Amino acid sequence: MAYLSIDIGSSVVKAAYIAEDGRLLGLARRNSPMSHSGQAHEADALAWIEAAASASRELAASLPGTELRAVSVSGNGPTLLAADSRGLPIGPALSWMDRRAQAEAAEVSRIVEMPVDPSFYLPKALRLWRSSPELRQRVRWFFSCPEYLLYALSGEAVTYLPHPGYAPYIWDSSLLEALELPPERFPPFAPPCRLVGSVPSGAADRFSIPRGMAVVAGFPDFLASIVGSAAVETGIACDRGGTSEALNLCAAKPFPGRELLSLPHAIDGLWNVSAGLSTAGKALEWLAGSTGFLDGANSECSEAGRPEEATARLLAAARSSPPGSRGLLFLPFLAGERAPLWDPDRRAAFVGLSLSHGSADLARAACESIAFALRQAAELATGAGFPFRLMRTSGSPARNPFLNSLKADVLGLPVEAPEVSDCELVGDACACAVALGDSRSLGEASRSLVRIASRHEPDQSLAATYTELYSAFKAAVLALGPVDQLLARYRAGH
Repeated sequence: MAYLSIDIGSSVVKAAYIAEDGRLLGLARRNSPMSHSGQAHEADALAWIEAAASASRELAASLPGTELRAVSVSGNGPTLLAADSRGLPIGPALSWMDRRAQAEAAEVSRIVEMPVDPSFYLPKALRLWRSSPELRQRVRWFFSCPEYLLYALSGEAVTYLPHPGYAPYIWDSSLLEALELPPERFPPFAPPCRLVGSVPSGAADRFSIPRGMAVVAGFPDFLASIVGSAAVETGIACDRGGTSEALNLCAAKPFPGRELLSLPHAIDGLWNVSAGLSTAGKALEWLAGSTGFLDGANSECSEAGRPEEATARLLAAARSSPPGSRGLLFLPFLAGERAPLWDPDRRAAFVGLSLSHGSADLARAACESIAFALRQAAELATGAGFPFRLMRTSGSPARNPFLNSLKADVLGLPVEAPEVSDCELVGDACACAVALGDSRSLGEASRSLVRIASRHEPDQSLAATYTELYSAFKAAVLALGPVDQLLARYRAGH
């Protein structure tokens, strides 16, 4: 018997059969890329549905006779779309990278008296609502990413609310009233691990799953990864890698300042103290497509199609450059930055570039920049007295021993990689286990289902080197801030 887990990533939709003991029985992937044009970062929501259905059908065909008990969905966020009364999208979904709602974010921030990023749900909903009378007449629901797939599976319109403390970052009745947004356009909240419906016959046929199977409210992808990596004890962090990257530290209390984002953890009474790197895997993908690593790749590998092979070639080359990339640093802010910088105008840069540097040095500098950004968040947390003893990796980077070892060396901490690197899928399975009564609590489900594949200890001989290089990285970030602000005026047409 198994649970069906589905996760909508920024470029790939994944579906998996997860056994009740956490074993991965089968995994299927489908591409579902975003489009990028200027400040617009958008996705085709119907493509999510078809990709998920196709992946689910593949699993059913490859694992016939597997008894499925429930399905749960996670997805990237904050990604938002408007849907009409038939459940069809009104225009493209606005991805988590889309930061055009800056004026609306400033308005919301003033009301809630805390920083609300332009990428968050409510600024986007406000911008869409005010965009045209036609949309206001047509829109029935504002959905975030995983809820739209859950709606396709069950016909039930809900909004994931992991904890009441998340409402200001999503929406609540007082905020909607203050912004003159109609509350009936926003689906009711559903907590995770809650049975919200069952699969009707049409969806059952489309997804090749049993009619009447339980549909369980899951999590936004970051919480699904936290649960699916068993980062459910204080001092353990989940490093969510992929198109973006985020450090999520399990803590006993919120961070005292605004540099790091403090949100309630999936486990009651604990906190998720986090920071995000908007372009991590995306930076490697961009570099791979810009420096010749596409050369010699197969015909399917292109910037517009599947860049995995080019990124793999980049990572292989990065290993041949020494620590410090022969005096080269990279700032990976290709699309602005969230915590701890909170600056949509930040942009990327190579610092120290010379005629002697080759593509391998550029590749390693990009990889090291991701680890330096994680260390910046870790330093803020430990400096405020938060214990941090272990990091677990999630996402496609978790399958790369070089990246795992590099992060351990730069952070000076052990790094563990779970057996199922797509930790969101295990987190979804944990939600099913709790909803069906297979586990008494989410913490119990997480500890039971997560299996660790490898552990990487930091190389102590590199500690002084990476401390010095990290100091240079911080200095470069600080120095280039005013430059980014000036150049932003020209990007805006000044």
